[in-house]
Amino acid sequence: MRNEFVLVHGAAHGAWCWDEVAERLEAKGHRVITLDLPGHGRRAAEVRQASVATYARAVADAMAREGISRGIVVGHSMGGLVICKVAELVPARIAHLVFLAAVVLPHGGSLAGVHLTAAGREALRGMVAGRGDGAFLYPAEIAWARWMNDLPREHPSVARALARLTPQAARPFLEPVDLRVFYSLRVPRTYIRCLLDAAVTPRKAVEYAARLGVTPIDMDCAHDAMLSAPDELARILGRIQ
Repeated sequence: MRNEFVLVHGAAHGAWCWDEVAERLEAKGHRVITLDLPGHGRRAAEVRQASVATYARAVADAMAREGISRGIVVGHSMGGLVICKVAELVPARIAHLVFLAAVVLPHGGSLAGVHLTAAGREALRGMVAGRGDGAFLYPAEIAWARWMNDLPREHPSVARALARLTPQAARPFLEPVDLRVFYSLRVPRTYIRCLLDAAVTPRKAVEYAARLGVTPIDMDCAHDAMLSAPDELARILGRIQ
């Protein structure tokens, strides 16, 4: 069966991170849409416009523009916040939501408040203050250790990814997200847990999956599953209807 996939990246990433997964899904006959959220990738200059609302609107607009009518919408990491709001904006266009190593907030929660430790929030404030543009960027060694730690530091995929990361606006991390409508929707959902994940730990992932009312599917990889395990990820996504 030919499906429509909408792949939504996470913090500091861009549409580029999905290239290998998109290629594999398209080879199986599926239609795949990827996009840069405001402030990311080719839209990096829009970092001051970045918010959960503008992210979600960008995805919803892309789905409308591309005529997506039964989308399997995949949100990675911070993208979990985004796809919840996309479901509120265009519920009729969504067949299934997939949360890949994603943060799942309760109604009214913020990513920083729910997911980060007190030390993590303090580090975030320090990085933002050091830049002066309302954004932050993890040093390369930390980005590798948090997101790509199942690949050697010198791996070509790591080098390419680290070179393409862009500063992440702090606002989507700090703002509370109203999810009353999302939690009233009856949209099918799947959570994929990454067992080597240092950013969304396996224990946290179980908590987030429970918030969605599902049991997670496990992958034996780190946070950026699309970089280190594109074949397995594409197979899992290809089985979702």
